[in-house]
Amino acid sequence: MAVATPAAHAAGTTLVLDTQENYYLPTTGEGPNLDLAITASGGDAHDVSVAIDASSLAGKATMVVTGDCVSTGALKVRCDVGPLSGKESIDPFLLKPTAAAKAGDTGAITYTATASDAATVTGKTDVLIGGPKLVARPYPALKGIAPGAVFERTPAFANTGTAPADKGVMLLVQDSEGVSLARDHSNCHYSDRPDVGAWCRFDTPVAPGAAYETDAPLRYTASKDTMYGYNSYVVWPVGGSAPGSFDPSDFPGTGTGAPLGLKSVAAGSGFTGSGYGTFATTQHADYQALGDTVEGKVGETVSITVGVRNNGPGWMNFRWMDADDSGTFVVTPPAGTTITGVPAPGEQGDPGPLWNCTPRKAGAKSYTCDIASTDFKPGDSVTQEFTVRIDRVVPGAQGSVRAVENPEYPNRDDDASNDTATITVKTTGSATSSPSPSASASPSATATASPSGSGAGTNGGTTTGGGLAATGTDGVLLRAGAAVLLVAGGALAFLAARRSRTQGVNGR
Repeated sequence: MAVATPAAHAAGTTLVLDTQENYYLPTTGEGPNLDLAITASGGDAHDVSVAIDASSLAGKATMVVTGDCVSTGALKVRCDVGPLSGKESIDPFLLKPTAAAKAGDTGAITYTATASDAATVTGKTDVLIGGPKLVARPYPALKGIAPGAVFERTPAFANTGTAPADKGVMLLVQDSEGVSLARDHSNCHYSDRPDVGAWCRFDTPVAPGAAYETDAPLRYTASKDTMYGYNSYVVWPVGGSAPGSFDPSDFPGTGTGAPLGLKSVAAGSGFTGSGYGTFATTQHADYQALGDTVEGKVGETVSITVGVRNNGPGWMNFRWMDADDSGTFVVTPPAGTTITGVPAPGEQGDPGPLWNCTPRKAGAKSYTCDIASTDFKPGDSVTQEFTVRIDRVVPGAQGSVRAVENPEYPNRDDDASNDTATITVKTTGSATSSPSPSASASPSATATASPSGSGAGTNGGTTTGGGLAATGTDGVLLRAGAAVLLVAGGALAFLAARRSRTQGVNGR
């Protein structure tokens, strides 16, 4: 990043503009968001504003204003920051080439930053239409890695653009939890967090059509409880647009070994632009099914809670994937009972109960429920509450809960003895007549997830899409309302209002 400061200014607060040296605009499509940040050094600044002018590209580019900036003319914007303490990033715009733009055309973006109590500063970014375009080679999927073992990855990229990356390239490495990157190289800077990773600079110019890979692999160590994860990297020209999340201050450590270099390789069709690959270890996770007892009088509707516990030693960590990748559990009610705890469509979500099972109808012979946890650690459990009506006494009747692995991401359970648990029935008191088949019911169904040694919803535990059990005041009111209905008329009607569940999406 280029740093622009005034040649002379009054003592006290000063403004510092962090601008990228070069902006490479492709001849088709759109360019990246412009990198820009401003810092108040030596104190707070007030009424800070940055005027940006790209009018030298008139006829060659159009501007798409982003962030909180406003257009002030053709290819001009103003970004009002206001009071400024420390550093603030600005996301002003991106550029698109016009039909008249040609590879090799140039221009400039200029900046003027002002404040009511600091000297004005200016800066500039050179624009090149065409320019280098660095595309990565995907990592292969790795399997069979022993728990705690070392494995290797080799980043590679090609320049498919029309101009050289003449100042060299930057490499940013980021990974999932459960791995650690060896700090082998003195030209690389490391974070303590895998998802932040490491970055390295290479001063090797990369001509159009050239391809390179690192001259030594990156070395990773998988933690002993890790089962699945990913490694990724991106490359960009020195002085060009960096990834939006990149901040050099996040990487306090420096490697102590020989510098990591580049070596030339053949350019081919394997460079698709995505430097991403998954890995799987041989670690396993013992899933234990959790059963319960249906206890009450014939004619009553009662609650049970069933589910699955991860007894380890493997950690089914899917924060980077879909929550239900950890598998499912199948619930079959005992003979003589009916599961009625099924919300109507659109009647689930916070703060009402959360339903992670199919089918979404009462009275089914069995239900398949997601182990909806993105962080299913050893000791954690995922459970689902069902409401069950006792229709009649069936001597020796038993239902079941059965843990089922995801064949795409198996937990490789080596103890099948606890994969199935029993749902028993215990009738109490005098038997009553079975409810009328025409009686309707809409009772509650609640999914929860909790770590070992703590209650559901604690900070240390897993979650199932953000839903919580219907407890507290709302839960008391629901149970009290059901009791009044039972006493008043004997009918098994149980009304539960729910708001729509919202689901988070984590793409790969």
